[in-house]
Amino acid sequence: MEQDTEVTPVVFRRERRKDGEVTAVFPTIPADYEGRQMTCYAHVGQHSGCSREWYNTTRAAKPDQYRDLARELEQHYGYRLKVYARIQPAHRKAFDAALRRQNNPGAA
Repeated sequence: MEQDTEVTPVVFRRERRKDGEVTAVFPTIPADYEGRQMTCYAHVGQHSGCSREWYNTTRAAKPDQYRDLARELEQHYGYRLKVYARIQPAHRKAFDAALRRQNNPGAA
């Protein structure tokens, strides 16, 4: 897999139950045209969309919990990841800009 040239922000989250699945949330990549969901990735289900409401029901995953998932994203999909503990205000601005580009591909 060819490595991305740009760094992709990611937040690893885990469902609250004890054996909760770890999900990679890409807070700057829209998953739909309305901007209601961010792109996310899990071992099971792979790329999908997740809402901010779902995100708020999860907790931060620890490095030992997300290490395999990060490795999968980097090796199989070519991501260059920058891990954040939580979604940052700058991520929302980047999300909104990506949504505008997605919905108006011919716009400057």
